[in-house]
Amino acid sequence: MKCIVAVAVLATVLGTLPARAAPPAPVEAGKVFVGPQGEQVAVVPLTPRDQKKFLLRIQGTGSELDNLVLPYTVKDWSSLSTQRQNYTTQWHGKDYSPLIVVGKNTELHFPGGPGNGIAVQYDEARSQKLKPEEVYAQHQQQTQSGQLAKLMAFDRKAEEAIHDTAYAEALQALNTSCGTSAAGAIDWTTVPEPVLKVQKIARFCAFPLTALKAMCDVSEEARRTVKARIQHFDCRIGGALEPALQGDRFVWTTTPEASNQEKAATRYFKKNL
Repeated sequence: MKCIVAVAVLATVLGTLPARAAPPAPVEAGKVFVGPQGEQVAVVPLTPRDQKKFLLRIQGTGSELDNLVLPYTVKDWSSLSTQRQNYTTQWHGKDYSPLIVVGKNTELHFPGGPGNGIAVQYDEARSQKLKPEEVYAQHQQQTQSGQLAKLMAFDRKAEEAIHDTAYAEALQALNTSCGTSAAGAIDWTTVPEPVLKVQKIARFCAFPLTALKAMCDVSEEARRTVKARIQHFDCRIGGALEPALQGDRFVWTTTPEASNQEKAATRYFKKNL
């Protein structure tokens, strides 16, 4: 009986104790920048500030980045004469910097937006109304749901598909100019993942295609020669620039380190076709 009474008393005492408060969000007051068409960027610093970690929430761009609260690190490329800071995150496994500060100007970049970004301006009123704890809570929710991890992870198949599409467009332009129906492909087994993450593979693979297209655009002889000699184009990544004709197949082994690649392709075709 005494035991039952003791338990009841303890329960009563515990019930009167205040609930432990949740720890404060590790954020400081943020800033809001706005663009000409209602675009907004909320920039929220994480503590401690010396780690240069931030949360950014982009809205109003109509892009995939809208309403995502991704983690960012500030990369400082400033010189003695010019301030330059990039707010950088991981987007599909690659560094991506949608917010860039150059001198007194701040630029917002986003998928599908203009190549040189849009100018955004600091908005004092919106900055005062910004609640950084809410931005942090949104980040936590998106992290726990797995939404951010999926978007930040590298998707090799999706990345290859982007380059395949660009390469196919360059090949179609060549076929149109040269009156050919040549096929072509990028040999992805030769492309290491670290290279794919940082290099524009389709651009390097397309150099011989654009070189031949330019030749066909101005020469009937070039059109006849290409049509008679080449039925297939292969692109591979290697340690050096090594073009080669193998029967009716042209193999373009390239490396991002090689310079003047289109000119090199033109010289090769003029000498070997």
